[in-house]
Amino acid sequence: MCRRLLKFPIHEKLLLQLILPVFFGFSVSSATFAQNIFPPKLTLERAVETVIQNNPQTRMSDAGIKLAEAKIAEVKTGKSPFVNFTQTAIRSNNPVFVFGSLLEQGRFGASDFALNALNHPGGLNNFRSVVSIQKTLFDQKQTSSRITQANIVKNQAELNAEFTRQNLRFAVIKQFYGTILAQEQVKVSTDALKAVEANRKKAKDLAEVGMTTEADYLAAEVEYANTEQQKLEAESNLIVSLSTLNILLGSKPEIDYEFNANLQERYFQVEDQENLLRLAFENRADFQKAILAVQNSAEQTKALKNTKLPRVDTFAKYGYSSPYIVNGSADYTVGVSLNYTLYDAGRKARIEQTTSAEMIAEAEKENLANQIRLEVIKSYQNYQTSRAKIQVSIKSIKQAEEALRIIQDRYKFGVSTITEVLRAENALVRARQNLLSARHDYYVAFASILLATGRLTDVRAFD
Repeated sequence: MCRRLLKFPIHEKLLLQLILPVFFGFSVSSATFAQNIFPPKLTLERAVETVIQNNPQTRMSDAGIKLAEAKIAEVKTGKSPFVNFTQTAIRSNNPVFVFGSLLEQGRFGASDFALNALNHPGGLNNFRSVVSIQKTLFDQKQTSSRITQANIVKNQAELNAEFTRQNLRFAVIKQFYGTILAQEQVKVSTDALKAVEANRKKAKDLAEVGMTTEADYLAAEVEYANTEQQKLEAESNLIVSLSTLNILLGSKPEIDYEFNANLQERYFQVEDQENLLRLAFENRADFQKAILAVQNSAEQTKALKNTKLPRVDTFAKYGYSSPYIVNGSADYTVGVSLNYTLYDAGRKARIEQTTSAEMIAEAEKENLANQIRLEVIKSYQNYQTSRAKIQVSIKSIKQAEEALRIIQDRYKFGVSTITEVLRAENALVRARQNLLSARHDYYVAFASILLATGRLTDVRAFD
């Protein structure tokens, strides 16, 4: 491109310099315009996958699992041999050092028994290389106890990760359908504003020809202002709801979507309340984690009690001593040691601490069980209520539509006022909005039941 530009006349170069920025600017604007006209499609499943993948809570819980796995790998080495290598280089004229080093180097002779040599030796170099191995034969069952506790911690980390994912799914479901509800509320408000605008125009025309009073026109004006305000509030609520969803997804707040879902009539079948409680205690990750906390505390108490047992270790050393690194003498040492604590004043207090911790963990588990019962009952009642509200709203819409038809017919024949027409239209709008809200609450209530019973493992139930 640059070579071609050099061959063009000057006026053509200037023309290209003017056209290219406009062309590229138009391309970018066209892409943005196309994105606004054709917003990206978003499904509930895709939204959940995005949030779980990008949310920092997920990364934290996954890191907790890796940390627990590393801890297990560490404690499993408790009975593995410990090998150490030591290299020292010492020069001294200390009589004891010289005497012992000569023996280590295998160079002690009869002349070294001379009193002057023993009391006033010259300086001596000693290069000492030692390889030592130590292995525990019996460690009061501490290694097996630490392995058990580490596995419990890993299971708790896995349960915590599952609990985090289920809560994220619930948050996405609530916000996903909340944004759809906000969109539908804007549509209802827009349609209501059009109807009120038509009534306002009709009232104005009738008032101008003297077929109705100015009061009817003013009433239509007031109703138009109220409806317009409701539409503005609905639009504002949509912006906030969409921004909240985008932030949850890790996207820019202003991105719009074409949702591949709607608040259509659905029926989600659930178990009775008694079975829901049973399922909650079987599946809830946080409750299983609390059970493991009790087991962990019990294992700590058991480990402390096992410190009353003896400890047995074996060890071996291989050493090499020389005045010049080479031409020295080697030696070895092997042995077994037994250690038994006859009296430990603090052991009883430590056991009491772990026993108290076990009691606290048990109490926390019972407290959580009560919270779970309340959550299940609350979610079940919300489910029943929202389902009943849907039926009531459907019935209310039919009644509001029939009432509006009758009042409009009466208004045509002059036996009703515009105020009654406006009131009937407003009642129909409220009924439609109530139906949308009831369906949204029904979706969320079903998701709440799945979350309360620990079964919100995917979102295919909402397809």
